[in-house]
Amino acid sequence: MTNRAKAWFDDVSVGTEIPPATYGPMDRSGYITAAIVLRDTNPLHLDRVYARERGLPDVVQQGPLNQAYLYRFLTDWLHRPWDLRSTRIRFVANVFPDDLLTCRGVVTRTWREHGEPLVECRIWQENQHGGKTLTGEATFTLPERS
Repeated sequence: MTNRAKAWFDDVSVGTEIPPATYGPMDRSGYITAAIVLRDTNPLHLDRVYARERGLPDVVQQGPLNQAYLYRFLTDWLHRPWDLRSTRIRFVANVFPDDLLTCRGVVTRTWREHGEPLVECRIWQENQHGGKTLTGEATFTLPERS
């Protein structure tokens, strides 16, 4: 991933694309740590044989881990992580070991509420084949240059 310039309210408008960020390849060894943290020992995340017996090509990465990459994508672009005010995320497809995840977004609305500059955008995550794995919306505040 490359360094991305921080965003300013003055520089965004409807249709502005958030600079994309790519993460990966995904590594099944990270699934073990995620399973411990999430207390999720579902064998679909940890046992390749079990996953294949259920028609999957490999173990499936945990949804919250996928979501964490989307949050990192947003907060790396913002000035402060707490500027992210809300998100709505939908899980669309599975993520597997060796997948590359690219996070993208586009501004859909800018406005002020009680003097605070706010931005709403459509966000998504896709794999190396262009298939969406997560979709959603995010609302955040951005500082003004003046």
